[in-house]
Amino acid sequence: MSKDRAIDQDAAPLSPLLHDEAERKAMYSRRRDKYVHLSVHPADVTGYVNDGWEIEREGKTKTRLRREKAHDVALEDQTWCLFYRMGYPVLNGTRFKIRYKRKDGSEGEKQIDAFAKDDETVIVAECKSKESRGRRSLQKDLHETEALQKAFVRAVHTQFGREFRPKFIWLYVTRNIIWSEPDVERAGAINVRIVTEGEMIYFDSFIRHMGPAGRYQFLAEFLGGQPIPGLANRKVPATRGMLGGRTFYSFVSTPRHLLKIAYVNHQALNHPDGRPAYQRMVAPNRIKEIQGFLQGGGFFPTNILINFTDACRFDLVSNKENTDPHIKFGWLYLPDKYKSAWIIDGQHRLYGYSHLTGKFLDQPMAVIAFERMPVVEEANLFVTINQKQKSVQPSVIVSLQAELKLDSADAKERLTALASSLVKQLNTEPTSPLAQRFSMQGVIADDTQSLTIPEMVHGLIRSGLLGRIFQKNHIPGPLTGATDQETLRRAKRFLSAYFTNLREANTRRWDGARDHYISTNPGVRAHLLLIAEALRYLEARMGIDPAVVPEDDLIKKVKSIVEPALSFITNASDEDVREKFSRMFGEGGVKTYFENLCELICKVNQEFGSDELRKSLALKTDQRIAAANQDVISLGTAILDKVFIKLKEIHGTHELKSGHKAYWEIGVESQKAKTEAYKKQVEDKREKQSMEAYLTLLELRDIIRQKSNWPHLEKFFSIPMPGEKGKTYYLDWMERFNEIRRIPSHPSGGRTYTEEDYEFIKFIKSELSRRLANGD
Repeated sequence: MSKDRAIDQDAAPLSPLLHDEAERKAMYSRRRDKYVHLSVHPADVTGYVNDGWEIEREGKTKTRLRREKAHDVALEDQTWCLFYRMGYPVLNGTRFKIRYKRKDGSEGEKQIDAFAKDDETVIVAECKSKESRGRRSLQKDLHETEALQKAFVRAVHTQFGREFRPKFIWLYVTRNIIWSEPDVERAGAINVRIVTEGEMIYFDSFIRHMGPAGRYQFLAEFLGGQPIPGLANRKVPATRGMLGGRTFYSFVSTPRHLLKIAYVNHQALNHPDGRPAYQRMVAPNRIKEIQGFLQGGGFFPTNILINFTDACRFDLVSNKENTDPHIKFGWLYLPDKYKSAWIIDGQHRLYGYSHLTGKFLDQPMAVIAFERMPVVEEANLFVTINQKQKSVQPSVIVSLQAELKLDSADAKERLTALASSLVKQLNTEPTSPLAQRFSMQGVIADDTQSLTIPEMVHGLIRSGLLGRIFQKNHIPGPLTGATDQETLRRAKRFLSAYFTNLREANTRRWDGARDHYISTNPGVRAHLLLIAEALRYLEARMGIDPAVVPEDDLIKKVKSIVEPALSFITNASDEDVREKFSRMFGEGGVKTYFENLCELICKVNQEFGSDELRKSLALKTDQRIAAANQDVISLGTAILDKVFIKLKEIHGTHELKSGHKAYWEIGVESQKAKTEAYKKQVEDKREKQSMEAYLTLLELRDIIRQKSNWPHLEKFFSIPMPGEKGKTYYLDWMERFNEIRRIPSHPSGGRTYTEEDYEFIKFIKSELSRRLANGD
């Protein structure tokens, strides 16, 4: 019996703990469910439904209800389930607490969100979340964690025995929280590792594919370089030689050993230090195929290619035949540390053993291992191996090659690499509003991951913010620094601040991703162009050189220029935002989106923008006017046509004794309107039209509300304007429309469309189109 089992759970410093597999499995079944469930009497259902519950299953005596877990509970459960899938044999139970003594001798207790323990490690996780993405101070929480760390270590020793010396991993798992820089620094100072939703998606996906064997990839992220208990002084016979100027070892090992020390540098888990991440995410179908192949007696005659991060001990075999200057035979001492063997090629072959046990884990695996190869060279080798294979997407190779060219003599390659590194830092930096907003290959994107790295990289290059290429030379841009690292620091700080302002203009729309058209590829790229245009305005109109202005001051100046666009995003209706920014695709969509943003600014500041931009906006205005003119003319014709189609149905087209058709004689009661129409027809020197064509819009309004006509025409033309209530005839819109009709009728009259006119035309067009289409 383990030491902690002998401790009374009620008095134990850590409780409750789940040791039994059946207990853990039952808890997992509850925690992995996204819903909480409740059974109630059918008579009580309505009250619960009104409170947010939904009916799951109805019975005669009980109705089963459910609703989604609260965001904080869901994150705690997701974290617990991750530890369960990793195969941890000891996990926390419900309402898990640590009991401890303070310095003054008094006792205290603290609830802990997630706890996991095996023979080598202990994980203590605090889960913090917000319902919608935003900033939240964690200073108080971190201070409390720091104060408890020593007490927790003592509690573990008390619970499991002094001889148990695990490696502790302190985690803050967060969702929808934008970390502040002081909080990030504070967490680092007390050895707390941050796991945001992006990393959580990666780990969750990886462990679902790998099962318990994937635990070592997880541990490698937090214990890299630390010894693994029980692996010291393992040696294998090996040969040592040179390939491409690099030392290599050829030997045979086992999956049992390799799985513990291996690490795969997946693109889905990018690191803020900017090192190239080159491996594709593991494909679960391939893992299952390989597993079945191995269980059927299959084996791989090819080598797995790895890189040892540290120099290896290699003892030569002392004999007279070990004299070849190129190949030496000896005993290789395998690494005994987490994250000490990086898989360059063969991850699927290795992880094919991840769900196997027993004899399979002791099967021999042929390995070629390099020693202390830089990550960039690893990535180059990966490209060399895989660029001809159809299984590797070309976009992965292109993206990786760009990263590898940060120090390239080719200016274009270097600029692309700079942009790629910047985007990946923006995606991984916890304080960035763009953090975890990019979808990654091999990981199922959630609803908020509406951006892609290649599009953002392309947008940065097109914007010129990091510079431009002219005659094969790099011309610095407004965000360029003295060195590449200074450029990355300056650009990251500026863009983080700009997109924070954009997000805070309307957090609902930013967090709504594709549904609200702001944090989308076209949207973000258009804002990059807008930033560049604003910086050109500062230089051309205000005599300010953006390149020498500190980024904090520069963002304030840019924000003041683009404020009209931000204000629109804050205050406009969803329909107006959709009209302005939806249906944007490709390069043309980015250009249109950008011009729509500029148009909002130009309404307030007519000097904004280059001559080319203003010409483009003027042309767009001309096109808008032409479209409005066409809409006004078409609507006028549609109103006239519908009125007389209905009058003919109501009163008939037969001729009366007066010699006029019934629909004209009866349907139009105003003698004045008839007389004026007849007069206009006579005076018309063009081809004569029917009499009704000469009626004015206001005369049509009077015809519509005649007692004999209104019951038949009301459903088509009774349109309340916003705020109108309690009227018999909602026809005031026709007076407004009549005024607007004068603009296309008299284009030289000095009257032009206002923004309100455009909105009115859009409103009436929508209303009439729907009514006329649905009416009889």
